[in-house]
Amino acid sequence: MAFTKAKIVMAGLAVTAVCIVAPQQLKAQVPEAQMDGVMGQSIEDETVYESKPDLDTLIEKNAPVFGNRTSLKKASSYSSAFLNASFTTAGDYTSATYYHKADYADDELVNGIDVSYWQADAALKKKYSKDKTKWTQTGLDWESIHGAGIDFAFVRVASRDTKDGSIYRDNCADSHIQGAVSNDINVGLYFFSQALNETEAREEAQYVLDMIDQYGWNVSMPIIMDREAGANKRLTAGKLSKTKETAVCQAFADTITAAGYRAGVYASYAWIKNYINTDALYDCSLWVARYNNTTTSNTKSGTPYSDVAYDYEFWQYSSAAKIDGYAGSLDANFWYKDTSEQTTGLKAADGASGTVNLSWDSVSADDVEGYQVWRSDSDQGKYTLLKTTTDCSYTDTTAEGGKVYQYKVRCYWTIGGNAYYGTFSSPASVTTLPKKVSGIATQTRTETSLGLSWKQTQGAAGYQIYQYSAASDQYEMVADVEGGSTSYTVSGLTGATEYKFKIRAYEKNNDNVLAGSFSDVYSDVTLPGQVNLTNVSATGTSSVKLTWKAVDGVTGYMIYRLDTATGEYRQIATVKSARTLFYSDQKLAAGKTYTYKVSAYKTYRNKNYRGAYSAEKQVTTKKAEKPANPAKVKTIKLSTKDAAVTVQWSKVSGATGYQVYRLNTKTGKYTKIAAVKGTSYRNTKLKKGATYRYKVRAYKTVNKKNYYGAFSNTTAIKVK
Repeated sequence: MAFTKAKIVMAGLAVTAVCIVAPQQLKAQVPEAQMDGVMGQSIEDETVYESKPDLDTLIEKNAPVFGNRTSLKKASSYSSAFLNASFTTAGDYTSATYYHKADYADDELVNGIDVSYWQADAALKKKYSKDKTKWTQTGLDWESIHGAGIDFAFVRVASRDTKDGSIYRDNCADSHIQGAVSNDINVGLYFFSQALNETEAREEAQYVLDMIDQYGWNVSMPIIMDREAGANKRLTAGKLSKTKETAVCQAFADTITAAGYRAGVYASYAWIKNYINTDALYDCSLWVARYNNTTTSNTKSGTPYSDVAYDYEFWQYSSAAKIDGYAGSLDANFWYKDTSEQTTGLKAADGASGTVNLSWDSVSADDVEGYQVWRSDSDQGKYTLLKTTTDCSYTDTTAEGGKVYQYKVRCYWTIGGNAYYGTFSSPASVTTLPKKVSGIATQTRTETSLGLSWKQTQGAAGYQIYQYSAASDQYEMVADVEGGSTSYTVSGLTGATEYKFKIRAYEKNNDNVLAGSFSDVYSDVTLPGQVNLTNVSATGTSSVKLTWKAVDGVTGYMIYRLDTATGEYRQIATVKSARTLFYSDQKLAAGKTYTYKVSAYKTYRNKNYRGAYSAEKQVTTKKAEKPANPAKVKTIKLSTKDAAVTVQWSKVSGATGYQVYRLNTKTGKYTKIAAVKGTSYRNTKLKKGATYRYKVRAYKTVNKKNYYGAFSNTTAIKVK
């Protein structure tokens, strides 16, 4: 949650003193065994701790107001210039008062933490003390963490804090993230970087992006490059110049932003001062780490905050925060969330047809979650929320005709499960006309008419129907439908022809007709005319020919034949050319009566529209005549070799094939041993010295039936 306690702007005038504890010059308490990849490990704790201040007792009656914060007169050794340039908050998780740059006085001040596998489950850490890859479960009670006021968390996902510069994964990241997100805590990610050049920086950024793809994390905050010395001192040993260090940071940020995420750099106050040219960074948030009551060193002399003149979005102010939901200490952070963004450029269309099209400029903040569209009309007289959207445009389809509407838009963020809103845009006003007619459809269709219908338009007194005229090349009104009817049949049309229509609703204001905008053009086609089936004749024992007259405007024709078994017509063919006016039905039974009818069809928008059937016509196929049998095979010739006999015979004209028979000496009967298309056959695997006798006959296949000729004379041969 954002801070709810008063933010106090210091006036620098002495009143009753408060208890001040001497500053502690301590390094963050990180055990030696935990030094690799620990955020803020080398930052000294400069914080002045005190008894928990009760800010309510410090607010003086009639104190001057600074923005929306109350001014405070308080005794301290700080300079008046510093106090006047600051506002204060009491630490929720430490016993310290924090002084913030007055530039951020109107921002939402949001509490957050950062975690890594050092905050894994204590039992796992103890059990696998020498194998951090098994520290996979969070040690935080995220529900309690959120209940204590923590609304965001940065989670470490990987580190390069190794002797050889290799990257290792933080296997506890997913557990932290799932726990945070499931408890409405916004999540950002960070990489403990030791990159020495732009290539390594891009590698680190891509490593994070690949993990996001792998786990499908919901990342709503920046992805951070953590820049500090590290346990293995690789980065400091690299001795990067300020220009080089800045370029490395920018390379990381560019890779992240190119993927559609926000980017940032974390570093200590001293690191930023000595190594990063903040003016050269772009599209890159700054997260300053300083364990102190304030970010500036100019608290007693000099120009306050001139040493941190850059804009920083986050301040890591402590590594010793005590927060419900975790037994140990945690890093605590402030997020200066600017929610003053005003939506601009709101425009509203003229409200034609009862639809109002809104558009507005995208706000400069790139982490906005979306926009709220509010509307007021001449009846209500107050604004109500109309729509929440992530776009910079919205079409209001619920506006009624004949009303004056006003709209305004504001952006919003969701942080810690709570919504934070930007400033409303200036209102945009519009007067609506009847809504655009929609839902036009064809209810009835004939060769000469189209019956149209459409959705009712609220408040409409009637509808005007316009039909396109090719002669005038414009739409002409063909009907005025009054009395609330939403249908009309347009007649006097031509078959198999496309017609185009537009419809608009209108209101009546005294004697004035207020017409809305036309509907989208609606087009449809009439049915084809009836086919004149002129002739059906048998062209053979198995074929019939149908002929008909042309129908204008059609795509083709459909042929139907009566199924005598079911008593129903079945489509047997489609003639796909309007110029083809005949069809031959093949493979019919001889001497059988068939009944046919034909219809024309028009293909329109991938759908076929069929006209009326022709009159039925019957025809009987010609009776089949028995074909003549093939002639007798005149001669056959036998030869033998290698325990086989080759049978050859003379060709018979018109034969489909030949059957070869061999005498079975045991039964005394001839048995068919082969059917071939040619005029020879080789009989193999015979017994040498045995005598075999053969004969051959021709056959002819007609209508799937075989007709046989006489057998040849028999011939015998002794097998060699």
